[in-house]
Amino acid sequence: MQLIDLYKKYPSKGKLHFLKIYENYFNDLKNKKINILEIGVYEGKSLMIWKSYFPKANIIGIDLRSYNFKIDRIFTFQGDQTDNEFLQKVSSKFKKFDIIIDDGSHICSHVIKTFGFLFDYLKENGLYICEDLQTTYLPRYGGSRIKLNKKGTSLNFFKTLVDSGNYEAFDRPFFKKNDFDGKIKFVHFFQNLVIIKKGLTNKLQYNNNFGSKNKLLDFFKKIISRLYN
Repeated sequence: MQLIDLYKKYPSKGKLHFLKIYENYFNDLKNKKINILEIGVYEGKSLMIWKSYFPKANIIGIDLRSYNFKIDRIFTFQGDQTDNEFLQKVSSKFKKFDIIIDDGSHICSHVIKTFGFLFDYLKENGLYICEDLQTTYLPRYGGSRIKLNKKGTSLNFFKTLVDSGNYEAFDRPFFKKNDFDGKIKFVHFFQNLVIIKKGLTNKLQYNNNFGSKNKLLDFFKKIISRLYN
């Protein structure tokens, strides 16, 4: 069954738009033994969608509320998505995740902190998904309706991951890589949604192709360009 068909069986609030997109990303994983982590359980209907669509997957849900679903291959844990100790316990049990979906608090600082911790537990070529990014424009979630480039919003954080996928082209002096540089295959934005694929970037020889052979001259050019940018 397709995800849209499963939605009719397990109508999960706010998921229909996203499920239409997920079909293209999840299809290759459909019959593999994988681990899926979803932050935010609500009524548990989305967990049932994943269980039905991925017949060999472990489905892990975390939420502030306690759930006691006695359903094969579904595991739920009560805890806060910003509690690294809690996330560590859950992650240690399943080692790595193939898909992580953040449908939790949607508070910008929570989204960013959770991504920063769980990225290490996402498998190579795994997918990290964040839903309901419209909260970036709502002050009560740490966003802004007016200052669209406000620092610290979840949407603007995910925009920076595009740079991490192209970090080798920065060509600037005194550059220090962050934890995500060179580890982002793609960042795909949709309405209220972002999908990130983890994976080592190609080792493109930007400097050899575009820089001069005079390394000292290149260095001073970088200094000058930094002063003017």
